[in-house]
Amino acid sequence: MKLVTAYALGRAGFGAALLAAPRAGGQMLSGDGGATPDAQAFLRGMGGREVGLGLGLLAATRAGASARPWLVAGVMSDTGDLLGIAGAWRDLPPDKRRAGSALAAATAVVGLGLLRVA
Repeated sequence: MKLVTAYALGRAGFGAALLAAPRAGGQMLSGDGGATPDAQAFLRGMGGREVGLGLGLLAATRAGASARPWLVAGVMSDTGDLLGIAGAWRDLPPDKRRAGSALAAATAVVGLGLLRVA
């Protein structure tokens, strides 16, 4: 399996998990962040974004089209996630802000690496 395929499947899988269980995803990423209906709605939206990015990237690579637009969109969304975490840094539990920022940074770095070879 190519790295870009694994990356796309990972994004889509993470998104599907957020769509299916936003409360658990919110607790993993931000403590009690998924406990309220409004937070769950936001997390489902985030999940939909991730599914869309992952499936779009898969479709592009399978069709022989450029993966670059999908990779750029992913890096931009990951950067937005990092900025969101930074904006709420003091209000997030330390273990959750580290986990969330590490996940967003890691996916952004992988996306940037894939852009270099795409």
